[in-house]
Amino acid sequence: MKWLVLLLMSCIPSQDHAIVKVSGHSVAEAFVIGPPIQKASWVAEPSVRICTNTKVNIFRARKAMQYWVRLGYKFDGIIVDTGISCSEPRYGEIIITLPEGNIKQEHMAATRIYTEKNTTTIAKAKIYIYPRVAPIPRVLEHEFGHALGWNHYPQRLHIMHPDWIYGGYGSKGLKRK
Repeated sequence: MKWLVLLLMSCIPSQDHAIVKVSGHSVAEAFVIGPPIQKASWVAEPSVRICTNTKVNIFRARKAMQYWVRLGYKFDGIIVDTGISCSEPRYGEIIITLPEGNIKQEHMAATRIYTEKNTTTIAKAKIYIYPRVAPIPRVLEHEFGHALGWNHYPQRLHIMHPDWIYGGYGSKGLKRK
């Protein structure tokens, strides 16, 4: 007989990733308190540059961007970079590149944002993605969310859920104000 595990969480900051491993399986909490948190934001519309070695094609990137455009975010174009040294973002840019040695193989992708000194203004962002996961639905949309400054939000079926299998296209609290 399987037991239903009820996780009660009280007074835990919403920034924490509320995923618990139970017998080797992830269990997502049944409720979330509060809205998603955007820790930083862009002042100007970021451009997007795709490194070709990621196997993210322009159509896939546009589809992921469109998810956020429907929520009120804007981007200043998209380019594909065929250069062999395509890895560092420029000011005002989100780059999609291959993971560096610090990203674990079990992760599908990761994002790093760079903010202006002592502010919450994003200067540039770096989306690391493995070619094997580039076509998987929601992965790039989720990482664009991080590149736009959003933290994980552990509500089932939400785009910013930290565990892909519990995520979805939900956008509660993400509309641009």
